[in-house]
Amino acid sequence: MKCDYGLMNIAKGGGLMGDYQLFVLGSLGLLTFIVVILAARLKKVLGTMQGMIISMFYGMNVGLTAGVLLGVTYQGDLFLSTIISIAIGVLAGSLCGLCFGILSVLEGFMAGLMGGMMGAMVGEMIRADQSISLIQIFLFLSVCTIFIIAIVKTPRNAKVHTKKWLLKPLVISTFIAVYLIGGNSIAEKNRMLGESSSYNSHHSATSNSTEKINKERQIIAIDAINMKYSNNKINVEKDREVTLTLKNLDNIEHDIEIKVPSLPNNNESHHNHETGSNVIHLHASPKSTETLTFTPTESGVYEFYCTIPGHKEFGMIGQFIVS
Repeated sequence: MKCDYGLMNIAKGGGLMGDYQLFVLGSLGLLTFIVVILAARLKKVLGTMQGMIISMFYGMNVGLTAGVLLGVTYQGDLFLSTIISIAIGVLAGSLCGLCFGILSVLEGFMAGLMGGMMGAMVGEMIRADQSISLIQIFLFLSVCTIFIIAIVKTPRNAKVHTKKWLLKPLVISTFIAVYLIGGNSIAEKNRMLGESSSYNSHHSATSNSTEKINKERQIIAIDAINMKYSNNKINVEKDREVTLTLKNLDNIEHDIEIKVPSLPNNNESHHNHETGSNVIHLHASPKSTETLTFTPTESGVYEFYCTIPGHKEFGMIGQFIVS
């Protein structure tokens, strides 16, 4: 979650439905249809308690799956992601419970509501790359409702007369595995193409200005996108003024810090960044651009990185070369 298994728009934080989101939501819709059909066929065999268990299990896991997915997709708008996730979880749990009676409907309703709400909050707080594993786990648990139905409908004293009974769960499990892996693979290809196109467009738009040096000052522009810097190698000249611009295209905050001997520009406001004799620090809030001007005074190769916890380890690091 870079670990993405196909979340093109999740990784971008754009709040738009990409291939992976549609794959997961479509899978939940198809699964709900299958679960409701099975529940309707077996409602005479299953009792009220079994129906409540199935409805609760299914509603909760569908709500969690949709919640994490939409919470990450619409990060920054928790209200929207929560409402949609709750609606999906409530609908799935209630439809499943409808086959078993009013108590099962209420159980599925409340489980879906809680699952959607908790999932959306989790999705709001974690990174896109971290969400992938959770989405896959909750989607798999939602699929496991089919096995739960098979288990609870089996009489307690039933005996196995042949080992052929193993074929059904094995065939179903294989089909599910192929379906999930295949869907993720297709979405991953589209994500890679989309990210490559996005990065190239942003990079080409800023490539001319990134290393542009005029007679008065050296102008350096860096984009922070998808937990990466658009340029991880900066070349400047000693004793010449440098204007550094950090454009944050992500939905989370980023910064850049360089430990290089320098002189600050005293005419510039430092409300959200700072310069010292040995430290340059520039901070940019989500979807914002910040600029800092300074003059490097000593030649050398210096490291720059994002100081937000975990971002440096994620690859937000580079070299600042003063010649």
